[in-house]
Amino acid sequence: MTSKSSRARKTRDVPAVPLPEPIGLHLFDYHDVDRRLHGEGIMTSTSDEEGHAQARQRALWNRLYEDERGSWRSLLVPDAEMIARIAALDRTCPQFSAVTAWILRAATLAMAGGQPLRLDPCVLLGPPGVGKTYYARRLAQAFGVATLTIPMNLVSDRGTWFSGLAPIWRASAPGKVAQLLLDSNCASPVVVIDEIEKASPINPTETPINVLHSLLERENASRFTDEFLEVPLRADHIIWIATANDLSPLPTSIVDRLIAFEITLEPGQMLAIQRSLFEEANAATGELFSAPTDALLEQVMAQTPRAMSRLWPIAFGFACMEGRRHVARADLAQAEGVLRLGREGRGRIGFLIGMAAEGTKTKPGEAPVRTRSPERKR
Repeated sequence: MTSKSSRARKTRDVPAVPLPEPIGLHLFDYHDVDRRLHGEGIMTSTSDEEGHAQARQRALWNRLYEDERGSWRSLLVPDAEMIARIAALDRTCPQFSAVTAWILRAATLAMAGGQPLRLDPCVLLGPPGVGKTYYARRLAQAFGVATLTIPMNLVSDRGTWFSGLAPIWRASAPGKVAQLLLDSNCASPVVVIDEIEKASPINPTETPINVLHSLLERENASRFTDEFLEVPLRADHIIWIATANDLSPLPTSIVDRLIAFEITLEPGQMLAIQRSLFEEANAATGELFSAPTDALLEQVMAQTPRAMSRLWPIAFGFACMEGRRHVARADLAQAEGVLRLGREGRGRIGFLIGMAAEGTKTKPGEAPVRTRSPERKR
């Protein structure tokens, strides 16, 4: 009689469950790269500098041709964790709740269908210091993708930051958009155009705004060609977030390509914003300081988020010098003096200056009296 343990165990082949293919796209076409490397009609250099530039261009083509990743790049497909990170922005950036809600709707829809997130280009419109750039960067962190910030006030040519510069020029190089796409594993990076209305081209007839006509239009962006790379790239899944104080300097053709969100700071939002800024600054110290009271935060309520992000580290320094692990009003006052805040309304929020000037006081649960905001010096 054969015991149960001595029987030959029968095994059966279990079919391997195929892993779901990642959702993505081919960033470029290998045939385009091959034609550049080995095709006919390639211009020859007429100077040493141009020859060096063309050598760098060929090195970039070779890099694409031999890249272990190939041309494939993943796309941003939302999941529950990403949606939770996006929703959490309402706690730290309540003034952007309308923007966050718009993104949450799009992300929830994409997750339900298992599709990549697609967002139209948008612009965060509001006065200086309300946290527009801060929010855009935090949003990129919530997405978990690479991000690029282009300060438009530093773009002084026709837009080579965006579109690159052809090898015939001495300073030729690929643009930052092409570099971002080539370096990233995801074809859905975030590009923040900071103060989009403040371009200052040396030649007024060559404005960098022109290149955005193609990049902000999805169909054209699907065949975006950098002037240095000269190989079409899929730039149609980039998430574009612009910031602006005023849209009037922009041509209508650009404004029409943007969903505009007007950002204002309401008195009821300031306490949550100030607390989140303290928590972020305190985290950078290793959580050295105890949380401030609401009463202490209310005393600096008139400061803009930009001012407070600079104020807390300085105040921490004053408190630390006194051997304290909590911030006192005197520390904040000294930090305000270092930053020269409060002089001629510098770094302060208009409606809260008015409240302070009139001696307006509010009790818990009462709504503060709104006063007309004075004009800001530009």
